[in-house]
Amino acid sequence: MPAFVPADALEQAVYRGNVEATLQSLEAMPAAGRQACGPSLTKLGQIMRSTHWQGSPYARQWGGEAQASQYEALQAAVAVCMEPGAFLDHASLRVSLDRESLAGLLERFGIDAAGWRAALQQAAKARLEAFAQHILPVQNLVAAGLIDRPQGDEYAIGLMALPRALSRLVTMDQHFERDPSLYQALLRLFDVEGTGEHNLSAVDKYNHSPKNSWSYIFMDGIARGEFTRAQLLDKTLGTLEKDWPQFRAGWFSRFHETLAPDAGEMAPFAARYLGLCESRIPPTVALALGALKTLQAAGHVDGASVLGGLRPVFHASAKSQVDAALKLAEAAVKREPSLAHEASAVALCGLVHEAADLQKKIIERLKSWGMDAAARGELAAYVDGVAAINRPALVALLGDVPAAEPLASAAPGLLPDADARDGPMDPLDASRALVPIADASELVEQIAFVLENDNDTDELERVVEALVRMAPLPEALVKQCAPVVKRARKLHGKEVPSRLARLLVFVTTGERLPDLRDSPHRQGLQKPQADEFLALRVDDLINQAARGWGLAPLSAATHSRGLIDAAMFIERIAAYQARGAEPGLGEQVRGLLRLAPAHGQGAAALLEQARRLADVPLVRALRHALGDDGIAIPAKADQAQEALFAAAARIRCPGADDPRVKDALGDIGPDGATVARYTWSVSSRSSTYDGRTYVHHDFLLKSATVHPDTPHALTAVRRAGLEGTYDEALLRYAATVLPSSLESFFAAGCREIGNNLDWWEAQWQNRAYLAPLLDPTVPITASQPMAVLLLALALAGKEPGQTALAVDALVHAFMEGRLDVQALAAQMRALLASSLAMAKRYSKSLQAAMRADARLAAPVFELLCEMLAADVENPPKDLAALMELLLEIALNSQRVLPAATLGLLKELKLGGKGRAVQKNLLALHHVSAH
Repeated sequence: MPAFVPADALEQAVYRGNVEATLQSLEAMPAAGRQACGPSLTKLGQIMRSTHWQGSPYARQWGGEAQASQYEALQAAVAVCMEPGAFLDHASLRVSLDRESLAGLLERFGIDAAGWRAALQQAAKARLEAFAQHILPVQNLVAAGLIDRPQGDEYAIGLMALPRALSRLVTMDQHFERDPSLYQALLRLFDVEGTGEHNLSAVDKYNHSPKNSWSYIFMDGIARGEFTRAQLLDKTLGTLEKDWPQFRAGWFSRFHETLAPDAGEMAPFAARYLGLCESRIPPTVALALGALKTLQAAGHVDGASVLGGLRPVFHASAKSQVDAALKLAEAAVKREPSLAHEASAVALCGLVHEAADLQKKIIERLKSWGMDAAARGELAAYVDGVAAINRPALVALLGDVPAAEPLASAAPGLLPDADARDGPMDPLDASRALVPIADASELVEQIAFVLENDNDTDELERVVEALVRMAPLPEALVKQCAPVVKRARKLHGKEVPSRLARLLVFVTTGERLPDLRDSPHRQGLQKPQADEFLALRVDDLINQAARGWGLAPLSAATHSRGLIDAAMFIERIAAYQARGAEPGLGEQVRGLLRLAPAHGQGAAALLEQARRLADVPLVRALRHALGDDGIAIPAKADQAQEALFAAAARIRCPGADDPRVKDALGDIGPDGATVARYTWSVSSRSSTYDGRTYVHHDFLLKSATVHPDTPHALTAVRRAGLEGTYDEALLRYAATVLPSSLESFFAAGCREIGNNLDWWEAQWQNRAYLAPLLDPTVPITASQPMAVLLLALALAGKEPGQTALAVDALVHAFMEGRLDVQALAAQMRALLASSLAMAKRYSKSLQAAMRADARLAAPVFELLCEMLAADVENPPKDLAALMELLLEIALNSQRVLPAATLGLLKELKLGGKGRAVQKNLLALHHVSAH
């Protein structure tokens, strides 16, 4: 990069860092000439700021890093020549002008200093509202006195982001030195929640410099005398009382832990700690319980107040919190025995918790403390809800109080079963047909719907089919579409709506909008991408709409989930042939891939209809797909025939290889002539940080490789190489590419979800992989191993929403007769043995399934028996969670454990809770045997 050479006297003055020469150069110019200097000054600023990068070539070009005098000269010129807002662009690193010098130079050039300052103030506010990380130039201007400190929330949010805006080698100290009153401004951070990206938790989580963490900054402020401990403790409790979302509130819980106040410091806030027990945020409740333990031990809070504060905690879902509350109640009774009955009345609410061992502790305390008549009457309502193993002890506590009418139990050895399980629904069932749009007003309405609800692939299909079929649109319909066209043009950044917008704009105006894939940074991509399937289809549909054939696209779905009835597909081909029209290769391939496989007499009838069509490559491929053995597949097929017969192979042999196509075309990739097959494994690795060792488990999925330059016409092959995307709507659309065989789609889901079970990253789009598992036409059986594996993985997830989808899928699949319980059990057992899945998460998910429908007890029992065999020699540490659930089902149903399960139970080497449950299970067998 050549050395910088000033282009004129102004650039020469700035380069030398001579402020006076800079101003004199500007005075020699007319006003219009000064305004024309903007681009030159902008370029100088960009070079100067770039000189500070490590190893920057701009530093060599400039002759070293830009100096303070050069910034002062540049900023003086910017103030005179450019709008006040432009000054922000040159203030991100330093502001070398002070308030008095700036006012003087503005006056020298006849510029209203007050107006200029007000405009700069407004520009700073607007920058912060647009993006919080614009805080750096704004804060520099505040420190220099060029603007007043902003008072709005946007400034506080900007301050939260300030540490992340700094380089790793720069600390906040320099900002405190330039702006000593900044410390007090930071107290606003306890009052402003922030945004998803800019809040104290997020900033500290991704901060690379310990001294720039907000926890360190505030503790350092205490050490410097800028804050008092009582002041920050008060502010922390005040924030926790706001009940912000858990991730954001978590920072303040952790900061309280860092403050580590002693009993004396917490005593003035005792009532507030009691109030925090009502929080909906579990870490906040945990903090309050810890503080109350300390306060109680020091005598700073009376027993009656403690019991009153603990009442909501006994309803908490967190077992550890209920256990802690029980211990606090026990300590209160020990100090003041007269509170025993009151403690019982409060603690009995904890019996709603599903943990059997916790229920046992509560029942023991109730027995020890005693109860009044009111509490005993309330206790009767809990009999049916407690674990079967604890029910006799609870009934004994009731005395003469009658328990609620017990639920009818199943006969010995039996569990409630589903009423009717007919297997997967026919994908071509009449209830799943997509009715074509015929009415103009409905078309406009559905276009508006899809633009705002891009996850609905069925409605997308109806809209796309109607737009192409109706093209060219009549003038009246074009006018009706004007509002949705206007809206569509604004959605250019959204994946699915932008593609619909391209088609919509073309059929209404004739304009061909560029696709997102046309951007320069996307050029040359060959690896399969999630957006290519819809983007390339829209290209073909625009070309078809331009021809105005008035025919439905070959690839338009006739039924839900992207499926096409083969009978209607044959009718479409006949209509095209009658018109002398030939759709593009992409449309032909997509249509074949979407066919619902036909069998038996229905397939024979369809084949007979197909034979009446004119003999062209598409029809020959269709006939092969329908089972015609008389079709000659050319050994040296051109790309078009290769793509057509590869698609036909997937319909003729779903879930298996097509030997005839494979012999003719060879192996062209997974889901071509050969079906995609997968094997999985788990690789474990350890790392040490801060003296602690962490074990990481990587979920590995192996399959045949999809070559990056595989032709786009081999659509199913390219989909098999898809590795996920950030957009949920695109994933849902990808599931419609080959709707009769979702194995490669589910495999991609296994890869994504399997490597994010602990929710290291918020991947909300992965819900799209689970959606088909809820569809009544999708089998989850041994013939679809990736579907089974995906369900097994998702049931072990940490994120509640994602896991809830998996639980729903488990319940619906079993009740609809499309779940292979043995296949699922085998996958869950293998995942548990691999250490990737956690037993306690499986226990939680299976309990949720049983709560949703009691008839799930039967498959859950089978799953649990299989999972006990995960690793007999080295069983999972949390295996007791599954054993407790197994015991509960066995007691409730009086079901006898299989002999193989009993044998395994005897061999398991367990300790603690696991050993206690093991004894109970074996004792149960002993009782049933006699």
